[in-house]
Amino acid sequence: MTAQHTIRLPAGNFVYRVTGIADRTTVLALHGMGRDGSDWDATAQALAPEFRLVAPDLRGHGQSVRTGQYSLEAMRDDVAAFVDALQLDDFVLLGFSLGGVVAYLYVQARREHVRQLVTVDTPLPTTWEQPAPPAQAPEGIRHDWNAITQLFPELHTTTVWWWNDLARIGCPALLLRGGEASWMPQERIEETARQMPDAHVVAIPGGGHPIHRIQFATFADHLTDFLRGQK
Repeated sequence: MTAQHTIRLPAGNFVYRVTGIADRTTVLALHGMGRDGSDWDATAQALAPEFRLVAPDLRGHGQSVRTGQYSLEAMRDDVAAFVDALQLDDFVLLGFSLGGVVAYLYVQARREHVRQLVTVDTPLPTTWEQPAPPAQAPEGIRHDWNAITQLFPELHTTTVWWWNDLARIGCPALLLRGGEASWMPQERIEETARQMPDAHVVAIPGGGHPIHRIQFATFADHLTDFLRGQK
């Protein structure tokens, strides 16, 4: 069963979802741009017999606070405050796309708390060409469009110290990538892994960018094997 909660953090109120038994190892799951914690519901159910999954809505997304100002490091700090508030330790950090970038930055800063790291089709930000989002939000958008426009430049810029600090991520790491079906620069995912002491990459054919939705069964198999220490 999944329960929804609200917590007050320095930036404001954050909503998060919890699935699984409290005494199981926690998987803290960070969603991608424009999504919310419910994006991990199927993953939570797949892991529930063995793991507890906690999925917050990042700032500007879902039902969490709209701050008007957004940066990747601010989102990292939100996660740090969330971890402290819930007194999480020795947990698994899972991130997709935007959430994967925030996960890298969090582990660089606070690696002592994280048991394992898993990212889904996510390189550390690097300079590459992609059309910028329009200044005005399309109709029907349910998240703060300021988050999209303000984060886009950071997500397409090589920040040297972030790349250097990948060497600080000493925990076992699994980087899943979507292969040719994805629009993400796949070679940069490989390069991200090479900068980390204990990381390996698994390509999921036909996975595209949201592997955890398009190729869920394969994604779940790789994830559970890694969490069990079988990879």
